[in-house]
Amino acid sequence: MADRTCIVTGATLPRDQLIRIVSGPDGMAVVDLAEKLPGRGVWVSNSADALRQAADRKLLKRAIDAQFGDIEDTLLQVGVLMRSRAVATAAMARRAGALMGGAGKLAAEGVFQGLLAAPDASEREFNKLASRLEVTWTSRALDAEALGQICGRPSLAFAAIRGGNAAKMAEKLRFEVMRLERFYTSSACHAR
Repeated sequence: MADRTCIVTGATLPRDQLIRIVSGPDGMAVVDLAEKLPGRGVWVSNSADALRQAADRKLLKRAIDAQFGDIEDTLLQVGVLMRSRAVATAAMARRAGALMGGAGKLAAEGVFQGLLAAPDASEREFNKLASRLEVTWTSRALDAEALGQICGRPSLAFAAIRGGNAAKMAEKLRFEVMRLERFYTSSACHAR
């Protein structure tokens, strides 16, 4: 994954730590989470503070001749879109048979690539399950309702994704979940 430079901080970072922004036809800045929109884009660190600074310092206007409308509305939309992308990616993994839910099923299955746990899930159970499943990454970015939605239940505390044949899907899910986690842990973006 090629590194890019943040227009706010000047830091060169991997793409999973940045957000791409392009100019829309109406001159408004558009957040390109899929990184596929046409046109010259700029990269901003994946945090609410960096997006606020880009708007306040008019860096987007200078770089791509675009600007955000209300920055607080934009931040809310970005959070919602990131969460939707993470849930959709996890749901796709579930339909492909790469993601399973429920602590009992996971413990019976064996080794997994990554573990998703609701923020309010038991810390002790989380650590025990992460160790038993031998996961390489964990996340608590999605709540029990989102994990349940992915697995077709009202709520769920744990879900995990396999590696092996599903390694590419696991890496895509990790990318989306970690990007969401970074955004939510930045400054005042805790309203999930």
